[in-house]
Amino acid sequence: MRILLVGAGGFVGRHLLPALLAAGHELLLTARRPPVDAPAGVRWLALDLERLAERPDSFAWPAGVDLLINAAGTMSLDEASMARVQDSGARALFDLAAAHGAKVLQISALGAGAHPDVAFLASKAAADRHLLELGIPALVLRPSLLLGPGGASSAWLERLSPLPLIPLLDNRARLQPLHVEDLVGAVLALLRRWPERAQVIPLVGPQALTQGELLDELRRAQGWPRGRYVVPPAALLDALGGLGRRAGWRTLSPLRLVGSEMCIRDRLKLVRHDNLADPALLDAACGYRCAPLASRLLGWPQAARSLAALMRPLMLAALVLIWLGTLVACLGPGYGWGLRILGEAGIHGWPASLAVIAGALLDGALGVGLLLRRWRRRALLAQFWLMLGYSLAISLILPHYWYDPYMAVGKNIVLMVATLWLLGDEPRAREARG
Repeated sequence: MRILLVGAGGFVGRHLLPALLAAGHELLLTARRPPVDAPAGVRWLALDLERLAERPDSFAWPAGVDLLINAAGTMSLDEASMARVQDSGARALFDLAAAHGAKVLQISALGAGAHPDVAFLASKAAADRHLLELGIPALVLRPSLLLGPGGASSAWLERLSPLPLIPLLDNRARLQPLHVEDLVGAVLALLRRWPERAQVIPLVGPQALTQGELLDELRRAQGWPRGRYVVPPAALLDALGGLGRRAGWRTLSPLRLVGSEMCIRDRLKLVRHDNLADPALLDAACGYRCAPLASRLLGWPQAARSLAALMRPLMLAALVLIWLGTLVACLGPGYGWGLRILGEAGIHGWPASLAVIAGALLDGALGVGLLLRRWRRRALLAQFWLMLGYSLAISLILPHYWYDPYMAVGKNIVLMVATLWLLGDEPRAREARG
């Protein structure tokens, strides 16, 4: 079968790609910015759903496509942009598929249609309705929370799982999470046994879990005991939700569905209600049932990676505080101290003042660079060489500072090792741009 996979660079698309290839399908992949390197047997096409929403003729439909799989999705605080991607752009895509006689499998989200006041789900539901009204062979697959390596929700859960006390927005409402490999299995089963009529099929795990119970499953897979959880008072959360909506804050909740951003108010609407469905509906449609979550948690999550995911932002924050604190100290109460140290090295007068000020500004620039993702790798590299240079210069010119009881110079070694650790996980500039 010749399949057009839209959103192939996303979480779902990346997991579908190798499975569809292994099943013997010919794949055409789309992304807003197709990668330079493509795996054997596939071809990348440029497709921007926002542009397609405004100009339906901006994408040339490839010849011979038997099936369109739309795995594209986004969460954004820009509701108009999200609607163009998930509703208007998807509609234009479905119209093209209908005009060329292709079947359509739409990857939607569980709860679409049930929450018209939540922009993400409302835009999904509108596209789902349009597809089902076209009168073509079409299926809408609505998965619950998807877990697995590379997912935005999974990354947040990884970071939260090691905490001794885990904050949650709610710990009473239930959901039926599933591993992304079960979505892949369901898609393959549907391709083997395509239902006769167009329909919506929920895709859910067999267990209904609260957020705390879900995190307990992830902790158990990493060899840790059950977690301890705290839910802030509802009145405080509601106040933050209203303020966040006006200010455009995004939530730091782990329960992201696909993508990266959702306002706090919308998140509260979702997490306070059960989001459940009958797994037997998928079984009846294609004979597939999702596995219990615990049986899928073999290679992910891993305790070392979860701890690293938690520690990385903390380490970055500590380094930012060090560099910005050094800026303030050197230009403020520590200015005279800096002049005295340079005096010990034989530097006096305006050259010493210039050196203290320049050094302070350089430290501040490093702190700002660490805050900006596009500059972070360069800042980390500069930080390493700067600390190495400082340490070597002090060792040669002022070696007695190594005997400081507080070991101020020796602590540079720890910071250099931490810098190398951060560098090892920092994407290069091209990778960071996606």
